[in-house]
Amino acid sequence: MTKEEYVASIRELEEIITKYREQEKRLKEQYINENKLFEVNEKVKITTPAFRRAIPDENGRRYMDEECKYGFVEDYEVDNQGNIKYILARMNATGKKSQHRTYYTDLDVLEKVKE
Repeated sequence: MTKEEYVASIRELEEIITKYREQEKRLKEQYINENKLFEVNEKVKITTPAFRRAIPDENGRRYMDEECKYGFVEDYEVDNQGNIKYILARMNATGKKSQHRTYYTDLDVLEKVKE
């Protein structure tokens, strides 16, 4: 195999890979658009139920109170299991969208906030 043949083969492979990545991107966008629960810039309430949070101590487990926080949907992504994950911005003290992110787990409950 010569250098020219090698370079031509690599370019062909890169074109094929690019096509499949574009197709994957379109599929993710279509999946998100058809299955998302919240729109971008929509306010959501993130509730961490008390029974799902425990602190171990010398007496065993002590359950913490339920925690609620608010955020705004910035973007979406799809994880390896096909679940839609929301990228959330924190709500600041004035009730507006912050530059900082807020995070949630699979155990947390996300609800749409009606204003």
